[in-house]
Amino acid sequence: MPFSLPRHPGCGLSAFFLSALPMAAMLILAGCAQTAAIAPSGGSVIGKDGKGKQVSAQFSDLPVPKGAKMNVDKTVVVGTKNWFGQLTLDTSHGADVMFNFYSRELPNYGWRRIASIRAPTSILTYERHNRVLYIAIRPSRIRGSEVTITVSPKEEAPPPPPTPSTLLPGAAIPAPPAGAPLAPPPRRN
Repeated sequence: MPFSLPRHPGCGLSAFFLSALPMAAMLILAGCAQTAAIAPSGGSVIGKDGKGKQVSAQFSDLPVPKGAKMNVDKTVVVGTKNWFGQLTLDTSHGADVMFNFYSRELPNYGWRRIASIRAPTSILTYERHNRVLYIAIRPSRIRGSEVTITVSPKEEAPPPPPTPSTLLPGAAIPAPPAGAPLAPPPRRN
């Protein structure tokens, strides 16, 4: 005599799929990033995030590729004209195309290249006036690429410490600031 489990109403295979359907839908929707439209080559745009809330952005000092969407979940920006923060764009263009686009276009917006590297996550570093721009470009999981643009204030170099020749005769040499090394590191040959 074969063993079988007792059957209860509503416990068939179709009931299993019907109960799993809402869970699958929640998982799919949870993986979607909220995006907002952004105008090509800077400017102002009013878009809507995933919650229907108005989102405004102004990035007139940056080139923006055609069709790029701002990833609202990964963007934190402060200010308008001289903004600082992190802007994440989802594009339908490949990582190599985006690397070439920013390498070509950023100088037209007054940015001067400091360094760049092509890699699985490509990096571009630029400066302009009192700001530093750092771009990380990585291929998207499905198609296109994700471009993360970080802009921060440029740190000022501290003034050089006074030397005995710049001090007035008889003046004491001031102590180094707290946390500064008392002597230079040893030389290695």
